[in-house]
Amino acid sequence: MKHHILSLDGGGTWALIQVKVLIKLYGAETRGHAVLKHFDLVAANSGGSIVAAALIEDFTLAEILDLFTCEPQRREIFNELPWYKKLNPLGLILPLPRFSTVQKYHALISVFKQYGTRWMRDVQIPGKNNQPVLFVFVSYDFDRDRAKFFRSWQSRAGAMTSPYRDISLVDAVHASSNAPIHFFDQPAQIAGGQYWDGGLTGYNNPVLAAATEAIAAGWEKDQIAILSIGTGNTMLPLLSAQNGNEPKALFKEKQISSIENDIKKLAATILADPPDSHTFLAHLLMGGYLPRVSAECPVTDSGLVRLNPLIQPNGNSERGWEMPDGLNEQQFSQLIKLDMAVIKQSDINLIVYFCELWMQDKVHNQAIRAGRDFICEIGFSKFSDAIKQWQTYTLLPLTGQHHDHSK
Repeated sequence: MKHHILSLDGGGTWALIQVKVLIKLYGAETRGHAVLKHFDLVAANSGGSIVAAALIEDFTLAEILDLFTCEPQRREIFNELPWYKKLNPLGLILPLPRFSTVQKYHALISVFKQYGTRWMRDVQIPGKNNQPVLFVFVSYDFDRDRAKFFRSWQSRAGAMTSPYRDISLVDAVHASSNAPIHFFDQPAQIAGGQYWDGGLTGYNNPVLAAATEAIAAGWEKDQIAILSIGTGNTMLPLLSAQNGNEPKALFKEKQISSIENDIKKLAATILADPPDSHTFLAHLLMGGYLPRVSAECPVTDSGLVRLNPLIQPNGNSERGWEMPDGLNEQQFSQLIKLDMAVIKQSDINLIVYFCELWMQDKVHNQAIRAGRDFICEIGFSKFSDAIKQWQTYTLLPLTGQHHDHSK
């Protein structure tokens, strides 16, 4: 594969999963620029934008992981509002913001000191083909009610709908990572505009944007490989009468429409990119095909590798459902309840543990498309199989033996 793309989902502090994948591939002490030299294009949203900016800043992967796992650093970015700003004066049943947008911006400036204030067009880091890596961050233009793509180059894909404009790296990251309603208290105010998290545009998983940029750049479809890394997702069977003897934590109950529930669902849609949607569309855009008979499943050769752990039970609708290996009912239930802005250290530790189970193939990997009972039709159901496929595209040794300590 000639062109390699890294696509990083949004997901707040769950983005630590992306960093642990990169550590698995390259080693904890490998610096960001040494990772980026394996790619031609990086597309990112929200928490993934923070990871991408940290790679640009040339932090080691261990240092990037600390941004999410070290509590003082985490709380700088997710700076909680004082209690009196969390009160609902009208007594309305509304989710209230928890964090300060302004303080997040100051925290990002303090973290990304070397490259943060540079124009994105001036971020010139050599990539796989000895050309500068192309970067695109997704945001939502609050004033114009549409997606905004902040790019480091004059993309042909953006000539009409989202033209290039000069913006600093830290401004692009700030705009991309500003989740509304449950999370931050106001839109990001940058370059005379107002922006919310790119997840509002349906690009919480930016892989389709990445594939579109590649095709628009004239890259041959069979010469493109995309590593799409998620931040965890939940896939549960619907609860029915026949599941009475199984733990209720394994199932999703039928939802009841009400003002309160509908508002909560609206707030949660920023992360509700259904498994298979944009990855499946990107698979087709890159020339991937559909399985014709069950014997052909799963399809694995489109050049797109999806890595994303699923909070999902083992089993099927016929023989029943059970907890994944290594997780008890309390841990499973707690993972489902966690939102993207995880602050408590015990919850972060649980996400790290969940990620490690996934890397041991004890937790399901997200398929590009799944069928009945979540059976993988396109993609890989195991972390180890997905990562081996990426190795075939990159010729990288596994186990993080590839180290580059150069600064």
